[in-house]
Amino acid sequence: MIHVHISRHLSTPLGKDYPRRCNAPFRAYLATITAVLAMWSSPSADAQDIHFSQFFNTPLALGPASIGAFDGQQRISAVFRQQWRSVTVPYRTFGLGADLADAVGVKGLGLGAWMYNDRAGDSRMDRFHFSMGASWTIPFTTDRVHSLTAGIQFGLSSITLDQGGLSFDAQYNGFTFDPQRSTGEAFVRDGLIHTDLHTGALYRYRPAARRLLQVGLSVFNLTKPRIGFLGDAGEPLDQRYTLHLISSFPIADMLDLRPMVQFMTQGRFNELDLGADVRYILLERYGLKRALVAGLFYRALDAGYMHVGLEYDDWTAGVSYDLNTSELVPASRNRGGIEFTVIRILRKRPPLPVQFKACPEQL
Repeated sequence: MIHVHISRHLSTPLGKDYPRRCNAPFRAYLATITAVLAMWSSPSADAQDIHFSQFFNTPLALGPASIGAFDGQQRISAVFRQQWRSVTVPYRTFGLGADLADAVGVKGLGLGAWMYNDRAGDSRMDRFHFSMGASWTIPFTTDRVHSLTAGIQFGLSSITLDQGGLSFDAQYNGFTFDPQRSTGEAFVRDGLIHTDLHTGALYRYRPAARRLLQVGLSVFNLTKPRIGFLGDAGEPLDQRYTLHLISSFPIADMLDLRPMVQFMTQGRFNELDLGADVRYILLERYGLKRALVAGLFYRALDAGYMHVGLEYDDWTAGVSYDLNTSELVPASRNRGGIEFTVIRILRKRPPLPVQFKACPEQL
């Protein structure tokens, strides 16, 4: 029995209670079959916690402690990702978040909301998630150079799937794939809803506008919700632990280096992303900030990816592309996924200096 896992996510085994899907049935191209045979063989398939290549540009996906942890008053962020178009039905994810710093006039209080919709593979497995959270920031000094933030987030997730898009080993008659044969599976439901709870902590060191050190730890799925479609209690979704580091410092008058790393572990699966951006400053005065950004990153044993971006005052936009390097290369031909991010931060700016003063006419 061959089970296929084609994913841009960190994964958690869900056991026999999860739909055993095959994204590359026997009618697929030979390259895809080769990739399938290279994958692991197991009586279980995998559920997925989402993640993004631009983890540094998806703040509310990093964890609850990122709520309100920014230099400004209001922040709106959005992300769109598409992957595996060259292998199967594309995986698509869209996310949208908004948060406040010093919310409702309370110094240190952060409030935020985060939602995403994820549609994956042949089953068109659709996951919609909405969560709301709060954070509390404690500055270590009056100038807020050092600060520690703790956050908590409560959410609801809805998961649905289309059985008609799935293929099963029981439908192979010994010679060809026959969609008319029984699947041998007894689905009791096509959808479910579960609640969840996340928490985290974040340390920030911000001695100057171009210097930053941020370290965060988050724990997701504290309640270990059970996922299943075959009628029994289902299998618990493993807790996911995420550790990230984002830093920035000048290396020339108009040039900053921004090394970053993220490590995630969930059940028996791990993920490591690391790399760096270079930021070229076009303008930075009177509260106006404009810069070009470019960088290279690597996701261990999976992909390398390139990132380019633009900072224009309140706006930050980025695009990245993954080059697949895993065992799926025979099918993917190194083509992974494209990702777009947009962030807008509203800040109070200092007044522009007066360049000249008009004098009244002397009579």
